[in-house]
Amino acid sequence: MSYFKQVELISGSNAVATQLTSDGVHHLGTAIVQHVVEDTNNSSTTNLTSGNSYTFTGTATSTLGVVGLQWALKTDQNATVYVEESNDESNWDISYSYDYIAAKGGRGDTVQASMAYWRIRVVLTVSVDTTYFRLSGVLCPIATPLPSSLSPDGRLLSEATITGKENTDRHVWVSPTNALSVNSNVRLVGTNFDGTTKDPNFWTETVANAASVVQTGEIKLLTGSTANGEAQYDSVRRARFVVGSALQFTGAYKFNGTVAEADNVRRCGAYDDDEGFYFQLDGSIFSVGSRKEASDTLINSGSFNGNMGLAFTPIADRYYKLDIEWSPLGAFYYVNGVLLHKSVGGHLTRRLTVPIRFENINDNGNDTEVVFDCLGVVIVREGDLETNPTYKHISTATTTVCKYGAGVLHKVCVNDPTNAAITIYDNNSAAAPIMAIIDPDNGATPFEMGYNAPFSNGLTVVTAGTPDITVIYE
Repeated sequence: MSYFKQVELISGSNAVATQLTSDGVHHLGTAIVQHVVEDTNNSSTTNLTSGNSYTFTGTATSTLGVVGLQWALKTDQNATVYVEESNDESNWDISYSYDYIAAKGGRGDTVQASMAYWRIRVVLTVSVDTTYFRLSGVLCPIATPLPSSLSPDGRLLSEATITGKENTDRHVWVSPTNALSVNSNVRLVGTNFDGTTKDPNFWTETVANAASVVQTGEIKLLTGSTANGEAQYDSVRRARFVVGSALQFTGAYKFNGTVAEADNVRRCGAYDDDEGFYFQLDGSIFSVGSRKEASDTLINSGSFNGNMGLAFTPIADRYYKLDIEWSPLGAFYYVNGVLLHKSVGGHLTRRLTVPIRFENINDNGNDTEVVFDCLGVVIVREGDLETNPTYKHISTATTTVCKYGAGVLHKVCVNDPTNAAITIYDNNSAAAPIMAIIDPDNGATPFEMGYNAPFSNGLTVVTAGTPDITVIYE
């Protein structure tokens, strides 16, 4: 049992408490006091503007007697926070950087003190004045201890996961048999624009009021100088969506001349008249959009929720890599690989199999020539090209709709070639376009025709005579 004993060291002085410990000796009673103080050298409420080059740089402060260096920031612009350490207040040999994303709210962290001095630097990632800026640096003598949970052999327990920097809610999937789940990216539609000859086998252009589409190693959509000029470029085929695999649109685009062109709309993405996803610049307003049953839903600059901040507008005459990922549960929009916005929820669009489209439209009598450039564009499937095929056996003279919507015709097996004629359509009825016409010419030997040909609209087979065929498709 321990007890305290008052010991008077010098006559007339204050009594000092001692404690009897297990060695049978009295020792001075001690206590640890956590004396946390704000470091005013590395704290600020002054807004970052052009006057301070959108940068805060703290003053070197001693870390002797300190273990934890804590910082916290709340402001309305994206920034990079640097916690730096030095032994001589001049050479900052250790620097930890943190991404501050305004749309995600305030952020803070604790760094272990390793050198004699520290400071904080905050650098905005955009040249836009902050309207509020609250930075706090704190010196903490005792840092947070390690967790008490240990492995069976006495090691510190930890958890490792691979996450996406732009989408931290995504994680790598490991199967029950301990195999890592990976996807290949397969191009579905889209071509490069080499040379000066446009290829109508892959692209369809639509122009009105003296607008034009010009290929010069890239595609230029020009409205012309006639009022209400319109130029549009569409992929002939659609990118087929398969359940279980997301699709991704990727294009390199440049908004030429004046970005904020009144009465002009420049749009690009994976969409058609009725369904899909896209980026849009309407006058000075940059947006991301989804289209469902010919009705558009727009999220305008100032309301984005990604890692680029609330607002973004492209700069004139600069190429941007624009990406859109989509699945039945949402769409993700990226600019130069950085997440701009994510729209989550079902039925943002009713049809996920869509073509590439980009367009440049003047309206309200605008006769200023506006140019919209595309270096290249593609839609890829984040998964294998071939899925599990199915088949249809046909043994009567009839019209058979094998599939509604896009797919792939793999092969036709003619089991009995006697007196049969076969016409195959890329449609959900016996209407053009025709994919193939097979005339066995009354032969006696079964044979098969390999195609591996994608179709966009549907697969319809019309048979005549006394057919016996098997159609294999997906």
